[in-house]
Amino acid sequence: MGINPLFIVDPARVKILCVPVGRIRHSKFLSFLQRLERENVVPLRDVSPDSRSHTTLFSPLSFPAGRVFFDIGTSAPPAAHLALSPFEFYRQPLIVVAVADSQSFQNGLNHDVHMNGKVGKGESASTPSEESIQSLLQHRQQLASDFSSALVHQLIVFDYDGPPQRLPDGICLVPSPAKSKTTTIKTIMCDLSSQLLAEMTSFARSLQELTSLDSPKAPRQNIHRPLARYFDASRPASANPGQQPHGRWPDAVKETVDGATVAKANNDYLWHGKALDHLLVICLLYAWAGLDFQIPQALLAATEKSNSGSGKASKERLSSSYADLKAASAKSDPESSLHNLVGLLPELVTVVQNLYSRAWVFSEDKLPQLSFSDTGLRFSRLLTIVEASNGKFTDTNLQQIVMNVQPQPGKAQPSQVSTFPSKTEITAFLFRSFPSPGTDDSLTVVDRTRILASIASILGELGYHRKKAYVLKELLGGLIPALVEARKRGAAEMGIHPAASLASLDAAVLGARGRPSQLPFGENELGVRGFLYMVCHAFGIDLANRVRTDPHGESIPEAKPDGRERVSKVPSNEPEAIKQRAIFQVLAKSFGSVELKTDILRLCIHVCEALPDLEGVLDFSAELLRTSGSGIAPGPEDNHGSPALSIDEQLRLWTNISRTVGAARQLGVEHLAAHYWDDFLVRGVDLIPSISNHPVSHAKDDLDTVAKSTANAATGPFLYNPFSQNDPAKSSKPLVVAGEEAVFRVTLQNLYDFDLEIESIRLGSSEDDCNAQAQACLVGPYRTQSVFLTATWSKSGSANVSGCMAKVRGCRERWFPLFDRPWSLKPDIKVSQGHGPVSHSIQPARAESRSRKKDNRASQGPVPSTLGLDIISALPNILLKNMSLPQSAIMLLEGEMKSFNITLHNTSESVTADLILPTFKDSTATQLQTALANKELTPSELYDLELAAARTSLRWLRESGDTNPVIRPGDEITLEIEVVGKPGLSNASIQISYAHLGVPPSELKERFYTRQLSIPLTITVNASVDLTRTDLLPFNPSFAWQNQQRRSPQSPSATKPETSMTTTRRPSSMSTRPKSAKPVNNENRFQALLSRIGLSPNDTSHCLLCLDCRNSWPRPLSVSIQVRAPTRSPTQSSTSTSPKHTDDHSRITYTVHESLQPGHTKRILLLLPRVRLPAAHRPIPSLAANKKQFIVPTSPQASRAAQLAARENFWYREELLRSIHATWTEESTQRTGSINTRKMRLSREMVAAYMLPEIGVDMSLAVSSSSSSSDPEHDGAVAVVEQSSPTGYTVPLSTFLTLTAAVTNHSPAPLHVSLRLRPRLDAGGGEFPSDTAALDVDVMGRKFLVHGLLQQVLPVLAPGEKRSVDVGVVVLGRGRWVVGGVVEEVRVLGSGGGDGGGGGGGGGGGGGGDEELNGGERERERRVWGIEDEVVVVGRG
Repeated sequence: MGINPLFIVDPARVKILCVPVGRIRHSKFLSFLQRLERENVVPLRDVSPDSRSHTTLFSPLSFPAGRVFFDIGTSAPPAAHLALSPFEFYRQPLIVVAVADSQSFQNGLNHDVHMNGKVGKGESASTPSEESIQSLLQHRQQLASDFSSALVHQLIVFDYDGPPQRLPDGICLVPSPAKSKTTTIKTIMCDLSSQLLAEMTSFARSLQELTSLDSPKAPRQNIHRPLARYFDASRPASANPGQQPHGRWPDAVKETVDGATVAKANNDYLWHGKALDHLLVICLLYAWAGLDFQIPQALLAATEKSNSGSGKASKERLSSSYADLKAASAKSDPESSLHNLVGLLPELVTVVQNLYSRAWVFSEDKLPQLSFSDTGLRFSRLLTIVEASNGKFTDTNLQQIVMNVQPQPGKAQPSQVSTFPSKTEITAFLFRSFPSPGTDDSLTVVDRTRILASIASILGELGYHRKKAYVLKELLGGLIPALVEARKRGAAEMGIHPAASLASLDAAVLGARGRPSQLPFGENELGVRGFLYMVCHAFGIDLANRVRTDPHGESIPEAKPDGRERVSKVPSNEPEAIKQRAIFQVLAKSFGSVELKTDILRLCIHVCEALPDLEGVLDFSAELLRTSGSGIAPGPEDNHGSPALSIDEQLRLWTNISRTVGAARQLGVEHLAAHYWDDFLVRGVDLIPSISNHPVSHAKDDLDTVAKSTANAATGPFLYNPFSQNDPAKSSKPLVVAGEEAVFRVTLQNLYDFDLEIESIRLGSSEDDCNAQAQACLVGPYRTQSVFLTATWSKSGSANVSGCMAKVRGCRERWFPLFDRPWSLKPDIKVSQGHGPVSHSIQPARAESRSRKKDNRASQGPVPSTLGLDIISALPNILLKNMSLPQSAIMLLEGEMKSFNITLHNTSESVTADLILPTFKDSTATQLQTALANKELTPSELYDLELAAARTSLRWLRESGDTNPVIRPGDEITLEIEVVGKPGLSNASIQISYAHLGVPPSELKERFYTRQLSIPLTITVNASVDLTRTDLLPFNPSFAWQNQQRRSPQSPSATKPETSMTTTRRPSSMSTRPKSAKPVNNENRFQALLSRIGLSPNDTSHCLLCLDCRNSWPRPLSVSIQVRAPTRSPTQSSTSTSPKHTDDHSRITYTVHESLQPGHTKRILLLLPRVRLPAAHRPIPSLAANKKQFIVPTSPQASRAAQLAARENFWYREELLRSIHATWTEESTQRTGSINTRKMRLSREMVAAYMLPEIGVDMSLAVSSSSSSSDPEHDGAVAVVEQSSPTGYTVPLSTFLTLTAAVTNHSPAPLHVSLRLRPRLDAGGGEFPSDTAALDVDVMGRKFLVHGLLQQVLPVLAPGEKRSVDVGVVVLGRGRWVVGGVVEEVRVLGSGGGDGGGGGGGGGGGGGGDEELNGGERERERRVWGIEDEVVVVGRG
């Protein structure tokens, strides 16, 4: 029991002190008090008067409308409060009630009044025994002896369900609530009121016998006042100013007014002020009861005197003048009385406080600070309540004033213009009650704490939260030394050192058994901590909501009815709740000063340590770490996450938490733990894919793609192979195999400067079939650290990993969501008029509309992330069991091919591998890909690189009819792999993709999953045979003509052999020369080649290929080069965009063998037939599947002629490469391989030597058949033309000869041309005669006669068509004559896919596939071709 400074009508209440009797449980004792508290207001009309005649002085019949207010408590007032009696008589209890439990009563228990005794065996009957009744009587007598100053002593036995019994006076039985009537407790309270009123008669008469009254006992004073100075001896002693606990309000008003008048006349400021105080209380009781009343003249007189000395502002604040109030007071209208009372109220409370202050200065009466502060607090609370109602008395605020009932929260009343004091003035009046240090030494720590707490409460109602926080801080500052002193005294009484640990002190608190006390959270424990939470909330630290409602679903302790604690799960893991919590924490940090918050939290920690309160120490220590922290999720480069505490203090707090939890464990308190202070503990969760057996997702079409790639390996090497890549990141979600352990990398964040010890941490998944293994770890100071956790899912499907369950040392296990993205809130803070940081909101710099504020706030919060997983069905597990290569290494020569075997073993117990797909990678792929990325490559170079990349170094050797291999559980399979030596090849890997489909590929669903086994290889490739130099030269056609002459059955003088000899072919299979064969020198071999040319009609034009081969291997090597026939005839057209490969063996014409010694270089000569490609200007193709079909030149400056020349070079080079095939053989070991001929590069001269001209002109000379075949001078001899070379003739003079010129169209398009012959005299014998000789018409007319036209227009020549023109000539003089000429295009026909090209025979066949280049051919000029093989005629006499 204690005085409540916030209870305005506290002087009108009767204190009832309730004490337990016998053995009674605390919970039951509180429930009994609650039953009495419900009837704490007793109307006098319900009270029966005492039957004794001498106790009728305070009969309730004199004022039935009055009421008696009871204040029921369980603690006796301290001595400092009792010392204020009779000045404040209401502070002492007038009624003492002993509360007993019926169970102790029925069992015959015998106990002392305040101590539990031994339990004796009593009667089991439901009626009380005589022994029990005597025991209760003894208890009541002991109660009356201990509290002799009380007027009424009553013993009440609750929960008595037996038959009614007649018991002695002062003892009553109360049934249980189930068997009680609605008026049972009310009847008991009325009986107590009746006894109180009866006993007050004797008390009043005892006061009349006193000669003096004691004034309040200020320090070092004890003033006595004669009673006759104030009252007439004939009046009852109840006229003591301001005493009205009997409920007879009219009598109290009358006596109090008389006392105030006398006190005023005698300048007794204390009693005058107390009388005015109690008159105000009586008026408030009248107003609350709704009774008519008039404002006493004493109040009006007091305010009139005060107004006369006040300023103008104070006078204007009154609602009416004193005369108006005096006139209105004569009226009995309740509304007028309330209005007048409101007008008097501000000045009245000021007058009372001024009277108390004046007594301290001008008289010997020193009012203690306790009474002065309590009075000022009650008045301040009254002004605050009336000010909240716009300066009016209403039914609601009167109920709050009298009954201390808090109004229901509702809409705020609109503010109105009022003369009532403002909040600022009320605050100034309130701070007059603030106990200054050193003002009154008699003010105890408890009273000072109660006064400061009341001031803080009123400031909170007024909305001055900063002032409230200041007062609360002062409260804690004065409370801590007292708690420490009390702790020292308690430690001394228990016989331990004052500096003992918290565990030692708490052991005494918890009991000798080392177990928690059976008391639940009662007023002491929960009240102190709740008060500390309120203090923190005033500084912007909302710790109470965080402790009582865990936002992450952690386990929190709650109290059961039996006092033990239980653990509950708070499921609040919604992402929106987590986001709002993070925003709230940042806003709370922005509210107020961080330094003030840390100071107040340190004070709270000191208070909890002094109590001691282990849970409070943990809560406030964790909150101090949280408040000082940054509250953000910093990025990798962000350095703004350091806390605001020093390193030493952080270490001290962390040690304090660990030490406190350890002490609680030793005491048996297992649930005690702190709340972890950083929500951003988990910053990342990633699945660690296994290097060897991580699953890879594939679409159903991937199997069809691989099948096409295998079938078209020769023509389409760049088809995409989806099984050649092992990139798990391509999947939309990481893949986990059901039933297999998955490893995750969890990134943890510690922003504090101490090692964070995590006792257990495990993954959290949305699926129930997840088995996550927990492990411990240690996170270093101020860093992010990774820890590897494992989890297993038993079923296939989808799962989400959204965070971890972690148990930090000293903290509760809780859920930490995943925040993998940096986050820090930088809002524009707008502080509203709410209470604390809860009312803060995030506002944009320029607020738009209120409907968007909520979206703005949510969008700025941290977004928890989740790691989505696809749980797939079980897959086989294949391992490499054996490899035929020792140490997985092999040595090769360039171009050499070798094979080896690998053995695979399926270690799975139940899953069959029915899909086996090997893919290969080598070290040259990286180099080639780097080279392919060069944007400056020409199309020809790009094609070579793509072709090299397409021809892999390894391949799987399998028969064409083999089915896909299947490896059953526990079985094995052997694969044969072939490897080819390539330059730059140093390592390779065999990647085997395997899976369990379970169904045929055609019945597959959308996706399936494979695993990959990678087998590394170490490969050493040494050089073998290199092509160091290449040259291509024109070849004289005389050798072909000579061979034709030798094979011709006609005479040597014949000019047109009608038959040609066939050329025998070598066997189609390529084989090396036997070792027993004798070596053939190079000259003989070349002579053999010369003897074979020209034996077919189309084998007349050749070129000479020179290859310089060098042996780089330290052993002799034999080189074999095959020469193959052209793939097309000169007139064959083609629309292909890539080289076609026909049967190479069927085209072999001959093979050249050569032996090379180590380090030697030899030149090998090859005769190749000249070719004419039909579409040599078509675009260069691309082999890459991800590019266009043709390559566009990257250099825009390249001219059209240069681009056409580059294309022509490319296609003739490809034709040349298809015409030869070179291999090498090591005779001693029979090792063989191919020679890379793609190193050859062709110049424009070499291309010109290799290709046939577009127009071919063959001229021959013969004796005319129309001329006479006899000569009279030679006795009828026949003239003969001798042919010495393909174009050289010796003719007789004066003989008619026929010059035949055969024009052949080698292009694929028709041509309309004219032939112009130009005979001339070869005067100098050189290749190009002088113009003088050519234009000597006179000489030509006299020595060389022509019969016919030298220039003729030929019909249109179709592709491949040949037409002849005959011209008659006669040589009249000796000499050397040359017949040449040109072929001119008469008109340009349609392109028809023709080559185009320049004049002079330099053109090639145009493809017509390039719009830009071929577009110019349609507008080209007419072309001119010169005759390459001119006829030389020598005349002889």
